Amino acid sequence: MPDEESRWIAFLNGEPDIPDTIDLDEKEKASLTRIWEMAGTDYSYSAANPEKGFDKVWMEIANSDRILKISFFRRDLFKYAAMLVMVLGIGFAVFQLIRKPKGFEDSPVRITIAGTVAHPLNVMRILLPDGSSVRLNANTKIEYPEHFAGKIRKVKLSGEAFFEVTKDSIHPFRIETSNASVEVLGTSFNVSAYPNTGEVEVNVETGRVKLSEFTPGITNLKFIVLPAGERGWLRVSKGEIGHTQGLEPNFASWMTKVVNFQRTPLTEVCSVLENTYHVKFRLENPEIGEILYTANFADLNLDYIVKVIAHTHHLQIKKSGDEIILAKRAK
Repeated sequence: MPDEESRWIAFLNGEPDIPDTIDLDEKEKASLTRIWEMAGTDYSYSAANPEKGFDKVWMEIANSDRILKISFFRRDLFKYAAMLVMVLGIGFAVFQLIRKPKGFEDSPVRITIAGTVAHPLNVMRILLPDGSSVRLNANTKIEYPEHFAGKIRKVKLSGEAFFEVTKDSIHPFRIETSNASVEVLGTSFNVSAYPNTGEVEVNVETGRVKLSEFTPGITNLKFIVLPAGERGWLRVSKGEIGHTQGLEPNFASWMTKVVNFQRTPLTEVCSVLENTYHVKFRLENPEIGEILYTANFADLNLDYIVKVIAHTHHLQIKKSGDEIILAKRAK
């Protein structure tokens, strides 16, 4: 059965089933609370910092202008010192769990790899070890550790995914692609980073996101910070990084199957439909790609959408395997 001092420390640490009706007077509670605060726990396990705690304890002792009575050393010092050791022990244990050796961010053991095929029947959704949710578009691969053991929650992405990241101000969340890095604390956003496009695009739905160039071992790379409602991009071959207010209208169409076109060139229309329905379009004549198209479709069959486009602009539909071809009608 723990003594009252131990129960009070457990109460401060937020442990369950510990009532605040503990048989200590207010002076004793205040003294124990001060020692607990100096231990660096900052009122939570996740913020425990034993090294900071030691520094603060000795600084308090060195700078204290209060006279310590001899009776305190004989009777109370050992009791409170024992409590301090216990608190620091808890903090050190947490510190050992969350700290990482220099040069390592996550345990290299047990890496989980999830991926999607070219024509998925449904959007794949996975839960990461910290509770964050990720939805994967077609031809997408994500790598993440069995548990996040370092200061940074790091995953690797190739393809396109929508992230809803669990907030943790102490452990930032980082997505690494072949050429870019995206870092957040807790937010929802879409990352498109297909290797063959040479471009990384981020649409931020909530929170703030840092988009930067990524080259292992190199620092001082270009970066931008994107608030909610902005779109950022990194064009790898040109070394360009930029952003604009407003989200790309169809950034989430691969999840929602809702597409919105407002005087959009048919080349872009076809690109959006390719990414949404996982098909391939080909325009038989370059002039067709310059046609501006306006329409909204919500969760409709692709064949129907293509027929509407063709009928609106007097085009002919051809098919060759999995490829859809749009051509001018013969007069």
